[in-house]
Formats: sequence, C-alpha cells, structure tokens
Amino acid sequence: MNKIKAQLSKIRSTISVRTYKKPIVFIIMRMVLINLFILAIAAWIAVLIDDSFSSWLDAFTNGSVKWMLTPNAILTIDNPPTMVLAVVVLIVGMVLFSGTIIALTTNAIKEYFQKKQSGGGKIYLEKHIAILNWNNKVPELVADLLHMEQDQVTIVILADIEKSFAEKMIANAVALKNHQVVDVTKLNILVKKGDPLLLSDLQDISLEKADSVLIMNQEGKIDSNASIANSDLNIIKIILGLGRVQFEKRIPMVAEVKKYETKSKIITMTSVVQTLKNFDVMPICFDRRLGQIISQTIIESKIEDVYLSLFSFEGAEIYRLKNTTFDECLSHYSHAIPLSQEGNDLFVLSLSNATKTIKSTTKVETKTLKVLPIEENRTMEVFIVGKNNKLAFILDAFKEYELINQSRFNSHWIEDKDFPSFLETINNASVQCTIVLLSDEFAPIDALDANVIDNLIYLQSHLKKSNVHIIVELLDPKNDHIIKDFNILNTIISNKITSLLMSKLALIADTSEFYDDLLTISPNDNNKDEQAITIKSAKECINEIFPIAFTSQKSFICSLYESYNKSLIPIGLFHKEELRIFSGNLEANETLLIDKNDSIVLMKL
Repeated sequence: MNKIKAQLSKIRSTISVRTYKKPIVFIIMRMVLINLFILAIAAWIAVLIDDSFSSWLDAFTNGSVKWMLTPNAILTIDNPPTMVLAVVVLIVGMVLFSGTIIALTTNAIKEYFQKKQSGGGKIYLEKHIAILNWNNKVPELVADLLHMEQDQVTIVILADIEKSFAEKMIANAVALKNHQVVDVTKLNILVKKGDPLLLSDLQDISLEKADSVLIMNQEGKIDSNASIANSDLNIIKIILGLGRVQFEKRIPMVAEVKKYETKSKIITMTSVVQTLKNFDVMPICFDRRLGQIISQTIIESKIEDVYLSLFSFEGAEIYRLKNTTFDECLSHYSHAIPLSQEGNDLFVLSLSNATKTIKSTTKVETKTLKVLPIEENRTMEVFIVGKNNKLAFILDAFKEYELINQSRFNSHWIEDKDFPSFLETINNASVQCTIVLLSDEFAPIDALDANVIDNLIYLQSHLKKSNVHIIVELLDPKNDHIIKDFNILNTIISNKITSLLMSKLALIADTSEFYDDLLTISPNDNNKDEQAITIKSAKECINEIFPIAFTSQKSFICSLYESYNKSLIPIGLFHKEELRIFSGNLEANETLLIDKNDSIVLMKL
C-alpha cells in the first residue's frame, strides 16, 4: 500500500510540475481526457437504452462522439431516452471542451497584446541600432537619427524602463527637433523592458543581427571621481556579457563611460578577453569631451555651433577617404574638403558617403591673399558656478590652452550657496569677466537644470554690470526655450552634444580618430594644437580691401589654404551670425562674397 501511495504521490508531483511549466497544454489534455471519459460513459448508457447500437464501440463512434462533434445528428434520433442522452452529451461537451478552448484562446490573445504593449517577447530584427540601458540622453540621441541617409531606421532600446514612458520622452524629443522636411515615419522605435546583462533579453532584440550597439550609462547619480565599482562597473559587465552573443558581423560598439581611466581598462579588456577580440569597442568619456567643448565655447562662443553642425546628420559630415592625399583631394575632388591625413587615408568634409568620391577636372581660380598671423593668446577672467563631472575637465582644458597659446585664464569655482555674495563682488569690480553656470547632473530627472534656472533668475535680477558674458550649460533640451529670453551669450546643451557625437561614432565608426583629435586640446612636439578649429573675423585674417569676391566655395578654400602656406583650411563662414558650412559642389560657379565682419571657421593643419 505504501508503495502504491508513493507511486501516486510521484505521479501527482510530476503532473503538478508539468502543469506549472506548460499550463495551457496540460489543461487541454485534462479536458480531452475528461470528455473522452464522459463520451465512454454515454456510449455505455446508449447501448443499454437503445437497441439500434450493436456494440459499445458502435455507440461510441456513431453515438456519443457524433453527437458532440456534429450537433445536427441529434435531430435524426427517434428514441426519446437516447435524445435526452444526446442533448446532455452535447451540452457537457460545449461547456467542458468548447468553452475551455474559447477561454484559453481569449486569454492567450489577451496575454499576447499585453506582452507587445509592455515590450515583452522576442523581436525579430536585422540591420538595426541597439541601445542598451536608458538615461536622459537617449531621447535626444534617437531624435538625431532622423537625419540619417537610410530610408528606414530601426532602433531598439533594451533597458529597465517602462515602454510607455520611454516612448513619450522620445516623442517629445522628436517634436522639439521641429522636423518639417524629414519624414518622421521612417524612424522605427522599439522599446523593450529588460536587462542588458541577461543573454535571453539580448537575444530577444536580435542583437546578433544588429548594425551597431550603443551602451549607455545607467540613469542616476554617477560620480566620475568614484571608483569603477560605483561608476562604470555596469558598462564593463555589459561589454563582457556581449562576448556570449554570436554576432553575424563585426560591428561598432560605443560605450559611454564616466571615468577617463575606464577607457584604457576597456581597451585592454577587449584585447585580452578571447570572446571580445573581434569587437570594435569605442569607450568614450563624454564628460571629458564635454568639458573640453565647454572650455572652448567659453573662449570662443561660436565654436559650439560648428561642433553641433559637424556632429549632426544635417548638412556636411566627416568621412574617411581611402588612399588619398591632402593635395590630391583639393585638386581632383569637387565635393570634399580635406581636413586631416591619417596614414594613407584622409578625413574629409562632405555631404554624404556617396559625394565624397566625386571627382572633377575643372580648374579652380585662386587668389593670392595678404594674410595676417593668427593670434590665439588672450586673457580671461572666468567664474564657474556649480559643480558636476565636467568641471575638472574644463579646468584641465584651460591649462592646456594656456600652455599652447601663451594665454592666461583666471578661473574660479563658486558653489551655488556662495553665489549671492560672489555676485556682489562682481558688481563692485571693474574687470570684464565670463560667468559659466553648470547644471547639477545629480538632480532628479524632473529637476534637471533647476539650479541653473534659479541662479540665472537671480543673476539677471541682481547683475548691475554690462561687461559680463553669461554662458549656461543645460542637460535637458526641453529647458532651452525656457531661458531664451535671458541675456545669455551662449547655451550649451550637454546631452544634445553627447547624443549627436555618440550616434555619429556608432554609425560612422571609422571617423572616431578624427573626433578624438578634434576634441582634444593637447600640444604636439612643436607645442602646437593640430587638428583644432579656430574662428576669426575676416579682417583678422586677410589684409585686403573688403568685400572680396570669389567665383566658388572651392576658390575661397584653396586661396586661403595656399595663402596660409597650407597651415590652415577654411571649412565654413559666419555671415550675419548665421553659420554656413561649405558643402555640395564646391566648384559650382557661384559668387562668394567675404565681408570684413564675417567670421571664418578655420581648421588648423
């Protein structure tokens, strides 16, 4: 007896486990067995009450089963007791079997829609852009991709975030872009709630078929001065986890890191870990890059507009031209401006990857210009209010600029709480200065830029001097229009710059070296900062009678390039404060007038 009880207990346990793992299958099996049992009993009763059935098998096949499957068969029954039995069998079958199937089907459909609405289930994709993790830069990043050349852009986001919230934030970022020409419908955005550290979740977004991967730092307070365990550990774990994914091709992966030291650690890791050796991982310390951009914007306010133009997918972009020299490009390529030589390759500025290789035999008319030496040395008094991860990099960039250009920056850091007393000191001083308001990146999402807006209101109502330049850093692009009416020299939207640069590196990976050099302020062996942008007024560069007319964009580019003995090349122009980056057919016959008050955007070579 005990053996029988043990065996029954084991069977019950097995059935319970199977039912828990596959409940729908076992419910259907149970219902089928119950219905077969009922049909068997009904067939036995039919044999007893109806002599027309020759056997139990006859009553089962031509009686109870037939009554359940073809209800109209009961209309041909003449025996009243058999009719009653058939009706009972039909009703029981409809309740137990058909009702169960309908209920299960309805529930399955409901679960399917709930899963799709919440971002659950596997998504079958290919040639898509995968974004792992979520932070407040992601919406801006997605909106920037609207200007890609492809007809259809598919982006899938895998993060611990609710699908509806993410979609709302992205929709708002796209709306802020004010897209009028670009077709928003070409952007397919899919949000899936999940963990990038789980292989199953990575497989659910078809990561192995992706074209590029962007790994974002997690939302929340991440101090660049903290240890790796408290800053970039999640990024390192994700990269290691990607080694388990069987990618169909070698793709670029851009990782956002907080600590500059993490960059070298990740590069070392990808060279020694066997599963990562075929990966093109680009760890970027965006706080360092932003610190350098902010410092350059403090020195030259127009430079941010140039960077935003180069980083965006609108207008001309940076491309790599294989096996081409600088002078060869200027002589034979009509749609590309050479910017930097990298071995046998050349980084050029062109409208698209297709236009960069267009050649021409047209001879360009050039002029020999009397040029003036470019002066970069200056003295500035800078007060930085507020603190975030970029502060140290801003101060470091000032030191490098001082060393290279024999300049002097008296930079002072002011805490938010000391701002009122500091402003009183400024009002009593006679020196011209620049005040930079940094945003608190550790604030909650709904309170981003609150400290900047508060300080700006106080500054505008209490500042009595007119010779003070105000530069504001914002994190949330939505707040840009809020402060437009304040008297501000420049507004730097950090998240916008980060998202543009990150998407650029992910989609045009072979230009990473150019951007790395461009945004780094560091001296070479001759104590010069090569591959750097400077902006000078035309009258500071050219000692001629203005306006000066050129027959084409290329004519102006080559004329100034030759006149400066190939040490500088112009890439754009500010005319009446509006930026124009040279692009398109540079040799097209169109008069280009240079006025003395125009500002020329120059690349140092």
